[in-house]
Amino acid sequence: MKVLLVEDERTLAVPLADALEAAGHEVVVVADGAGALARLAEERPDLVLTDVRLPGASGIEVLKRARSLDPPCPVLVMTGYASVDQAVEAMRGGAVGYLQKPFPMEALLAQVERVAEEARLRAELRRLRMDAAGAERVFDGRSPAIREVEERLLDAAPSEAPVLLLGESGTGKERAARALHDLGPRAAEPFVAVGCGGVPEALFEGEFFGHLRGAFTGADEDRSGLCAVVGAGTLFLDDVQDLPVSAQAKLLRLLQEREFVPLGAREALPFRARVVASAAPDLEERLSDGRFRPDLYHRLRVLELKLPPLRHRIEDLADLLAAFLRRHDPEGRYRVGDKALAALRRHPWPGNVRELENAVARALALADPGVRVLKPEHFFPAGGDGADEVVPLHEAVRTAEIRAIRAALAATGGRKAKAAGLLGVSRKVLWQKMRDLGIDREG
Repeated sequence: MKVLLVEDERTLAVPLADALEAAGHEVVVVADGAGALARLAEERPDLVLTDVRLPGASGIEVLKRARSLDPPCPVLVMTGYASVDQAVEAMRGGAVGYLQKPFPMEALLAQVERVAEEARLRAELRRLRMDAAGAERVFDGRSPAIREVEERLLDAAPSEAPVLLLGESGTGKERAARALHDLGPRAAEPFVAVGCGGVPEALFEGEFFGHLRGAFTGADEDRSGLCAVVGAGTLFLDDVQDLPVSAQAKLLRLLQEREFVPLGAREALPFRARVVASAAPDLEERLSDGRFRPDLYHRLRVLELKLPPLRHRIEDLADLLAAFLRRHDPEGRYRVGDKALAALRRHPWPGNVRELENAVARALALADPGVRVLKPEHFFPAGGDGADEVVPLHEAVRTAEIRAIRAALAATGGRKAKAAGLLGVSRKVLWQKMRDLGIDREG
């Protein structure tokens, strides 16, 4: 479990962090309230352990910010002041417990374990809810990263709030959008997907809002736009970052006013659909250089869900291969050989799951009907195992760092302090690297 520890007294922060890490938790230490608020703006830990009296911002402010996350983050509050009022305020604010300094370390660890157990029970409940609803798994694989995505989808499905799905091409953003629709109360209504990159700027209003006969030259009959066709269903805006700026303004107004006017009409019609949008990782770059409106970004990002690339969930490779073989080889004629599996694990998969499925389809097409075992050359007919393909330098560095950290963790039995020593970095640097590379979500 990832714990954000907010404590300005170093003499207490260090033993607390050591005890929590020894109990198997990952700990990020922040020495002031302002730093904690900034950290919570970037990520959601599994637990916040915070003092009440802090420089920069109070522990109560940290509590409120943590509880405002989606989903809310549990908070344990510590105080060195015998104040019943502070404890009452913290509990009313949603804290799951509080500790009066000085306290036995066993008392802290017991409370942290209680939070961890409750999280495990909630996860099991979500899986049971999915089973009870007759819902199939959204994604193939059993990695912690993809299980977390499915749990977040199940949590978000009943909501009416817009959802922004972030991820590289081929990570399954449309599949996630359909799951939000199918698992929610709008499942019986239409699901309408539109690729925003394929909507010309001049045709945006006609495509989305429709038009009446005679609205412009060539409008020989009434035509319903996407907003009318989707009704009370789900409108999926794929690659929303590709919308022209002028179209972004019109989409923003649609989301704010919840109504639209077909071209040539005088009266507005209600917009009743839930909106789910997807965007590529360069959305932040477009925000910074003015190609995407910040107000539209925040309107779409009421709920946000990031889909991991395949290289961050490579342990799902075998499950994905099995699923694609069932789809493309229903007779069960072929299996993936050990050498091919090793080559597939080494490949960086810049095209993610979509690239993997294409590779399986290609291998089946190239395989000799008399050979039942798929070999590396079936997946990579150009020669080699695909691992030497040219990739962006930052991706090569990232892949090397992931491999080095995983090897160090394996060599030390998952003990991060010792792994940091093997890697020649401080414990803080290792934690930061693991967070940035997504390794902290692998278990």
